[in-house]
Amino acid sequence: MKAIASLFGILLLVLLLLGVGGALVFLLAYGLGWTINLIAHFEPFQATVLGILSITAAAFLANRIWDMARPAPISMDDDEYDDDDEYDDDLFDEFDGEDEEDEDEEPNPYPGIPRWRQPLKTLDFSNAKPHDRCPCGSGKLYKNCHGAKHAKS
Repeated sequence: MKAIASLFGILLLVLLLLGVGGALVFLLAYGLGWTINLIAHFEPFQATVLGILSITAAAFLANRIWDMARPAPISMDDDEYDDDDEYDDDLFDEFDGEDEEDEDEEPNPYPGIPRWRQPLKTLDFSNAKPHDRCPCGSGKLYKNCHGAKHAKS
């Protein structure tokens, strides 16, 4: 019950702050409209609407400037720079005297499929018996799923 009351209090506080902020923006627009009314001789309503529009435009421009000044977020999903490490390793190997070809790399089991589409684990059917459940996860018996004898055409 205490958690619900504190959540309700926080929600009420946020709504109160939004209301006060909106009122202050309205007063700023009214003050700006009053100044525009004195300078350009508009009607008070038109000057206030013009003040609201100018505040909106200023907020939009400030947001755009803030977005330009802030650095772009770094995404961990970028595959664009994956080869940089290999390039750096090759440069390091030139100074180190080691060759990368000496290392045994795992062969790609799915050469035609992009890395992000490849299955997370490879299934091993070598120890599956005909009356066991299929390791692919279908729930069928192995002999009726991946162990089925396909008729030659």
